[in-house]
Amino acid sequence: MKHYNRYVLGRLAQTFGFFSLILILAYWINRSLGIFNSLIGDGQSTIVFFELIFLFLPQVIAIILPIAALAATIFIINRMSSESELVILDAAGLSPFNILRPFIYFAFLTSILTAILSLYLVPISRSQMDFRTEIISKDIISKLISDGSFLHPVPNMTIFVSSVNTNGELEDIFIHDQRSKDRDLTYVATRALLVKENEKSHLVLFNGLLQTLDIKSNTLSHIGFDSLTYRLAQLTSTEEKKLSNIDNYGIIELLKADHTLQKSLKKSKSRIQFEAHDRILKPLHCFIYVLLSAVVMCIGSYSRFGLARQIFFSVLIVLGFNILSTNGLVLLRRDSSNWFFGYLPVILGFIIFYLLFTRVRKVFFIQPSFSKFKGSSL
Repeated sequence: MKHYNRYVLGRLAQTFGFFSLILILAYWINRSLGIFNSLIGDGQSTIVFFELIFLFLPQVIAIILPIAALAATIFIINRMSSESELVILDAAGLSPFNILRPFIYFAFLTSILTAILSLYLVPISRSQMDFRTEIISKDIISKLISDGSFLHPVPNMTIFVSSVNTNGELEDIFIHDQRSKDRDLTYVATRALLVKENEKSHLVLFNGLLQTLDIKSNTLSHIGFDSLTYRLAQLTSTEEKKLSNIDNYGIIELLKADHTLQKSLKKSKSRIQFEAHDRILKPLHCFIYVLLSAVVMCIGSYSRFGLARQIFFSVLIVLGFNILSTNGLVLLRRDSSNWFFGYLPVILGFIIFYLLFTRVRKVFFIQPSFSKFKGSSL
């Protein structure tokens, strides 16, 4: 029995890895192209691009993993049927539970992987990705490379660049800074260079004029300069951004969703608790996917026509379960008191598995019995 479990789990792991690799690469590359176009178009480096796509990878794996587990389960059982391995297992006297045992182990393993992703890796990667995207969106260097347009990086501040020459220098710069309550500053320069040091951006102005308007005394003064360094400030604090991200909080904190947390995240109690329940339900959904597909694929005895009907019904049942789960999550998101509807499809999934388990290695459809006549009494 141990050899059978090890044999099936080994084949499942190989097929699961193959499907995961193909699907993850396809989905990851597709999404990476959109990130590439937006970042490179804004003047960001390839290092920033690779950083973001690797932060996005755990989210891709969490999406693809249940699909790959479902595909691996269907593929292996269909392969075992075509190679008459299921017939040999029946002839050896294995019970339906023993036949399904390695698939149950596989369901546990994939649900554990999904739980690690859903509860830990995905929130961390999503939080870091949002954090980095926020910094990039405020990076003045990438935005100033759009000549002939007025830019408002922060409130009460205007920057205008006439053009950018072939050497990357900005020409005819205008900066109007009204952030101070005491004075307004206006910078005019014939050319400028953008310099980035660590996470801070600086604008070095050449051959320009600084005009200062004292609001209290209503006096205007100006001074010329050969070179001047202007620091480009960020819009908000990154620490404040971290605190306002729902991905930085654990399951227990999200389930409690007290008034302080709602105020910090600026979200409703239902929205916060929905995030917690969604993280919990994803591993359960993956477990149900494998169980339902495995039990449906094992229904019926050997047929030379293959398992086309089993494959169709396994996909159909999993699709129906997914539709119920989606509707349950929609109700849960509307109102946190509807949390039971989120878990109801999981309960129905286990009930369906139990009912279908009674038909494992038996006739696919229950056929009515007819009376047999050996002759006529007439």
